Amino acid sequence: MTPQDPGNPLQPTSEYYPPNEPPRRQRSGPAIALLALLVVAAVALGVWIYTALLGGDSDGGGTAAATSTAPPTVTSTAPPTTAEAPVTVTVTETPTPTQEDTPEETPPPPPPPPPAETGYRAPASAEQCAANVNWRIFRGNGQTSCGFAEAVAVQMAPYTGLPGSALIYATSPVTGQEYEMRCIGQGGNSFVCEGGNNAVVILEDRSVRD
Repeated sequence: MTPQDPGNPLQPTSEYYPPNEPPRRQRSGPAIALLALLVVAAVALGVWIYTALLGGDSDGGGTAAATSTAPPTVTSTAPPTTAEAPVTVTVTETPTPTQEDTPEETPPPPPPPPPAETGYRAPASAEQCAANVNWRIFRGNGQTSCGFAEAVAVQMAPYTGLPGSALIYATSPVTGQEYEMRCIGQGGNSFVCEGGNNAVVILEDRSVRD
């Protein structure tokens, strides 16, 4: 029986395996790389096959797809045109209320003009003696002569067209005396003059009868 040498402790034995574990880890690296390479190759192959099949289908059926899709586009645009036609009919009906409202907004006709005012007229009992550019000259009673009435009209000429009353002095061609006469306006250019010996002279505006 051969004795073992105790002086060589580094001699490997069958039970000392830990130093061999790192080489196992180094073997797993190439395996993973190989597996990844296979996956990439499989993906590339699948892409190539898909592209080849897709390219063949597009070359053969391109014209057929174009011809088959053309009719649907024509039929799809036709219904909106028919659907929009009723909308235009409703728009034409909207102006009718506005046309009915316009006659109601017309202004009312203007009121008729007031009747023309009639000027003062000498009474029927008065007698016309003469006329000039301003008045018809009347004597109002028998105490008044036509000559005196005309003399009053001459003295009243500066007051033509003036409102109110006037105080004048006229000379009678019959008596040769001067008399005071107060003439009161009757509207427009007409006057009634009274004074002297109960003398009455009426000066009627020419526009009343002319």
